[in-house]
Amino acid sequence: MTTVVVVDTKTKGLPEALDAVFDPWGGLDALIPRRDGTVYLKPNAVHFTPHAFTDARVLEAVLAYLRDHGYTRLAVMESCSAGSLTRLVFKAIGYTALCRRYGAEPVYLDEGPTTEVDLRDGTRIRIPERLHDHVVNRGDNFYLSLPKLKTHSMSTVTLGVKNQQAFPVPEDRMACHDHDTLHPRLAALYDLTRPDFCLVEGLTATAHGHIVPDALQDKRVVPMNVLIGGRDTLAVDAVGARVLGYRVDEVDHLRLCAQWGLGEADLDAIDVRGVPLERFTQRLPCELVGHYHPQVHWVVGRARACVEGCLGNSQAVQELLYADHGGRGGWTLVCGAGFEPADLEGIEGDVLVVGPCACREVGETLRKRYAGRRVSLVPEHNDLMNNLRCQCRLMGLTPIKLAPLPRWRAGFALLQALCHGKTARVPPPFG
Repeated sequence: MTTVVVVDTKTKGLPEALDAVFDPWGGLDALIPRRDGTVYLKPNAVHFTPHAFTDARVLEAVLAYLRDHGYTRLAVMESCSAGSLTRLVFKAIGYTALCRRYGAEPVYLDEGPTTEVDLRDGTRIRIPERLHDHVVNRGDNFYLSLPKLKTHSMSTVTLGVKNQQAFPVPEDRMACHDHDTLHPRLAALYDLTRPDFCLVEGLTATAHGHIVPDALQDKRVVPMNVLIGGRDTLAVDAVGARVLGYRVDEVDHLRLCAQWGLGEADLDAIDVRGVPLERFTQRLPCELVGHYHPQVHWVVGRARACVEGCLGNSQAVQELLYADHGGRGGWTLVCGAGFEPADLEGIEGDVLVVGPCACREVGETLRKRYAGRRVSLVPEHNDLMNNLRCQCRLMGLTPIKLAPLPRWRAGFALLQALCHGKTARVPPPFG
């Protein structure tokens, strides 16, 4: 029977909690018997807003635990969300300092040469050569996934399976990000590279989606005080989804992984040790809070508007820029498909059209009708970089001011990434 461990970190310190997580497999030495390979850790460092990333205390505890057990070849890898830069995120959230302290190599997956691979969903993507040569084909290396316990406005939850979404180069993440294609892509990425072990950080859980504006933390951050671990990432995710209040059949990418035989997703067939699942009685909302500027006018297609793509990305950017940075309104955002002529009448201010459906259907119409205004088009499902850039401009903000670092440090991180073959898609610092 597949085993998953749920450990209460309130009654145990993190080193003792890690002991309890690894004990069912004979401890860390039995789990990672090879000392000549590298242990690759993949936290969720999607963004620098608090509680959007794997808690640095847990990453530090794992690095220290590995060092104490004699593992000295350590690497921390990530490619953060499009529109940002992994070097910058690592600096802002303390990962760079942790890597230096414990002798771990930071591996920025949004830099360096790439190679193409075929996925099970029939698509072809580019991934970093380092990832392909050392993790996909890992030989003596060990892959430890360290996701955050979070709901997600586009994918319901984001745990161990979705942690692989960092692997395509940022430009290739823009495709397969709508209602029909996102979940098969997530399952296919998991099929490409299944972790050797998955450890979910649940000191807190994130409700109402995946990015947490500081101003809304009281609505979105829920203390949980757990670590969830196991060798079968799908089983860990099934337990993690249950902790968040969801069944596997409510999370399409987990359901697909189970259908494809990529692990165990039936809770009745999983030996859940430690904290009983009956303790978790809340269902944490996955939808965004909806804290948007009251003077931003939304025109959403009547036939289709994918929360997994154009609509969801636009909402997440809007909520962050308004809640945390005081962006202004007085403009209109258009997305989706299926517009009536009346929908396009009386549009206020400048216009941002997001997504391939809206750009094809009404983009040129709006440009002609409102020729005296700025009408910007973002014709991809998930072009977060240009979505962020355009919304910043419309809200009177500049991208470089969003980073919680002095401008010179943010600029230096960008220069370093450029020198190392940046593949990240980031907006110009001043828009």
